[in-house]
Amino acid sequence: MNRTVAAMTLMGLAVCSVQALADDTVSRATPTDHQMLKACIEKQKTADVTMSEAQMKRICKDHLKQQKQSGIPVEPAPTDTTHN
Repeated sequence: MNRTVAAMTLMGLAVCSVQALADDTVSRATPTDHQMLKACIEKQKTADVTMSEAQMKRICKDHLKQQKQSGIPVEPAPTDTTHN
């Protein structure tokens, strides 16, 4: 009797842990809006170091909004890197 209860308890815990691990991996596969915004801003920083943080954020928010509307990933627009 005790072995049966212990075995059933262990099986229940195993099933729960498998489901918990499966849910965790799915949530990490898709980056959040905040993560995508940070990555876009980093790309903008490397492209043009003279651009202000507010300008970079605005450009990236526009790209993310466009991406959500179309469903197609959008590469950041090239910034003007020529300096006079």
